[in-house]
Amino acid sequence: MRIQHNIAALNANRMLASNNNAVSKNLEKLSSGYRINSAADDAAGLAISEKMRSQIRGLDQAENNANDGISLVQTAEGALNETASILQRMKELATQSSNGTYQNDVDRENISKEVEALTKEIDRISTSTNFNKINLLDGSLGASGKNAATNASALDTDAFAANAAGNSNGAGEIIFTGAPVGTQIDIVSTADGGTSGAAWGSDGKLTITLGGADAGATYSEDAINELIKNATGTKPDGVSNLKVTLTDGDISTVSGTAAAGAANSFTVETASKAELNAASKAQIKDGFKIVATGTGKTGISTIDFNSVAAGSANGVTNTAGAVSLDLIQDKTYTATDINKMLEGAKIDGFTVDFTGSYSGTDLVRAFGAGSGSIGDGADVLNGTALTVVDGKGVLGAGDALRLQIGASASEDQQVSLAIGDMSTAGLGLSAISVKTQDDAKDAIATIEAAINTVSGTRADLGALQNRLEHTVNNLGTTSENLTSAESRIRDVDMAAEMMEMTKNNVLAQAAQSMLAQANTQPQNVLKLLQ
Repeated sequence: MRIQHNIAALNANRMLASNNNAVSKNLEKLSSGYRINSAADDAAGLAISEKMRSQIRGLDQAENNANDGISLVQTAEGALNETASILQRMKELATQSSNGTYQNDVDRENISKEVEALTKEIDRISTSTNFNKINLLDGSLGASGKNAATNASALDTDAFAANAAGNSNGAGEIIFTGAPVGTQIDIVSTADGGTSGAAWGSDGKLTITLGGADAGATYSEDAINELIKNATGTKPDGVSNLKVTLTDGDISTVSGTAAAGAANSFTVETASKAELNAASKAQIKDGFKIVATGTGKTGISTIDFNSVAAGSANGVTNTAGAVSLDLIQDKTYTATDINKMLEGAKIDGFTVDFTGSYSGTDLVRAFGAGSGSIGDGADVLNGTALTVVDGKGVLGAGDALRLQIGASASEDQQVSLAIGDMSTAGLGLSAISVKTQDDAKDAIATIEAAINTVSGTRADLGALQNRLEHTVNNLGTTSENLTSAESRIRDVDMAAEMMEMTKNNVLAQAAQSMLAQANTQPQNVLKLLQ
């Protein structure tokens, strides 16, 4: 028997401390409801749980964002619903005024008063409709450009943008779709009285010939697509349903060169209805007009701007009157640089000039000699420097609103909302008149186009609202499932923990009792000394 070290008491004391510590942990878990209250409880489980918590909170906020987006879309669509009603009434009045039973100076003047009042209301709606002080219909949410094709190239300039009908931050565009990047499209002009048509060449290039340059011929989007549809020759592989889209603009220009024997350059022009006047309606209404200009060297029929990768060399080729310029990406070229390349290739008598004009509401926008690769979008906007850039995912200088509908920063977690200018200028109604029978007749077509624009925008908004509603449902489901998974990792099983605490309580009490017994054992030594 020993009295210096009471081993039994030491053991009982250690077990008592261990059991008391276990009871303390049981109480912590039961009082918090969590199995993991610190990293010491489960380091790996805590790390996984924290990542899940971050994603859950992001999903919940994204759901709120999507609901806010739905509210914004409903606000815009509700306002456009009233705009559409106004346009329907305006069409009714234009149809009434186009009837020959009315007197110009009396009856049509009274009709015109209501039309003018309705146009003012359209403008008021476009400027006053807002969500959280964000204007929705004044064109400030309208992107001015189109997404470039993947791996496409773009020719850009250091120029400004200006208001244009239907597209508040830029002028019109010519966009080809339905063909792979690299497909060559040439727009050329014939001599006066020539025949229009389209043909696929053996090299896979499509040449669109617009005839009657000096005859004031017009070419609508449908007319050009009909030429493409009936093109002769064999389509290259990958070309399917090639179409051209002509977007609205104040005055858009496609510059190129004419065939031999005709003027050496031509301009394809279009104007929005808002800019038409009595002298120009017959020529450029709803379409394109070929205007022959220039006195340069004959024999050059096309000039192509091609984008090549950085590190490549500039190049100029001249085959059968078709000049092709290879311009390096991300390098800036002035008109002087381009002309030096032409001179170096001994192509004289022909110059390139990057110019434009801006006066009032007229903006001239050139499209890189009317020839280039699909997605190139060779634009010249009153600038003097031309830069070839990678056009992948390029948008124009618009301010489309972006909704964050996901928990991460990836591109697919955002959705863009672009609404064009829904004012009378944006809808092409600023110059509308029903004061004469002819004006009223023209107004019918103009208002119908505006109705189609508003209806198209409302359809886009409706589609986006439906998408956002599905997004909300998906975000809610995902958040619920993640919360369930996180709960299984972090939450405590109350019943099991109560059982564990009861056991640890009994052990702690038993250890306390045994400690008392162990502390009395050394007293037995006194009996030996008696």
